[in-house]
Amino acid sequence: MIKIEGLHKSYGEKVALNGLSLEIKKGTIFGLLGPNGAGKTTLISILNGLSTFEKGNVKVFDLPLQENIKEIRTRCALIPQTLAFYENLTVIENLNFFGGIQNIPADALKKNIAYAVETNRLGSMLKQKASTLSGGQKRRLNIAIGLLNDPEILFFDEPTVGIDPESRNEILETIVSFKKENKTVVYTSHYMPEIEKICDEVAIINAGQIIKQGTLESMLSNESADELVIEIYETSLERLEKLCATVDSLTVIDESTLMLQGKASSNVSQVLSRLESAEIAVKNIRYGTTTLESLFINLTSKGRADV
Repeated sequence: MIKIEGLHKSYGEKVALNGLSLEIKKGTIFGLLGPNGAGKTTLISILNGLSTFEKGNVKVFDLPLQENIKEIRTRCALIPQTLAFYENLTVIENLNFFGGIQNIPADALKKNIAYAVETNRLGSMLKQKASTLSGGQKRRLNIAIGLLNDPEILFFDEPTVGIDPESRNEILETIVSFKKENKTVVYTSHYMPEIEKICDEVAIINAGQIIKQGTLESMLSNESADELVIEIYETSLERLEKLCATVDSLTVIDESTLMLQGKASSNVSQVLSRLESAEIAVKNIRYGTTTLESLFINLTSKGRADV
């Protein structure tokens, strides 16, 4: 769906992308993570035809990007972090306006507006001015505008910034629903739990390069590590701390995660026996990193850029 090889981009002497290579498969929700200045925004801008590049090969829909950017853009949508609509227009006026400037045929636009409204639960707000919407509703209108061309690829740039948890969950559910329609989603966010909740694959970008990519399971597993992460069903910290006090090298990470230093079978058996006696059910046991956030911090603590 998207294939990038050896991509280079500079702003004067400042290198933004330094030989970046990346492949995103069709129908996946792909998380793109990186510290500020790592090159995420530059990459998204290039893929949407908003910026050029010096070297490398980029194909979208198996089409070379530079030679086919007009066609590619008609099949993609960028939902920006900033709210990109007119506050003084109603919801339906915004949808009609943005559909009109894309020259979408009337029949297709009518169908696409209905789909965008239903998907984002805007039906009861069509006659409201955008300025009267809540923060979460405005974010949903932003997404609805991005759906007007029925895109095959959607680029989301921090779509849940500044909204309440309930609205955030609604938006994440909407994004997950696109996978059922075989749409491809490229998702950037600083909220690690969001990435862990919705993404099939993740790439971490730092200093203009991809430093790690894969499924969440593969990224968070490390068989060479000397720690075992034990995921359990949520239990009070007090109970877990009492349990850990009886087992050497076992520590509490949070209400649903324990870490065991050393992976000898006798140690593991002892821990599992204590958990069973305490009627604490185990969900999963894996090697290595506790969370995506800790992995991210470890990988990006050096080599940061300001691009």
